[in-house]
Amino acid sequence: MNEHSTEISVPARHQALTELNAGIAAACVRLGIGEADCLRLQLLAEELFINTIDHGLRGNSDSLVRLVLGRDDSGLTLRYEDEAPAFNPFLPPAITAGDDSIGGLGLALLGGMSQTQHYRREGGRNIVEIGLQAP
Repeated sequence: MNEHSTEISVPARHQALTELNAGIAAACVRLGIGEADCLRLQLLAEELFINTIDHGLRGNSDSLVRLVLGRDDSGLTLRYEDEAPAFNPFLPPAITAGDDSIGGLGLALLGGMSQTQHYRREGGRNIVEIGLQAP
């Protein structure tokens, strides 16, 4: 982390979403990120966060979720880490015959709102890195 990045950590609990969004808003001010891009970062982080709790951890947990927001000449980055079971949000969802449920739409949002997306599993953590165009 340097003067062009900010780290935010919150427990993987639904009630921590307000704290997560407030942390992102404060980071945006500190990093000079405009309101529209800040709202986009909050939406992307919220999608990952809720999926971690609801689908990865199967409920609230004291496990920490860590975000690092960064800004440089090439754009904005959001690095999201959790301790849920391995899950790559950029792979298409598995669809079985007769499955008419709606799902995976929020994860499609990640790809549609960002320029680059990377996933890796490291040290028992999911690490998602999303790049957004320079503001």
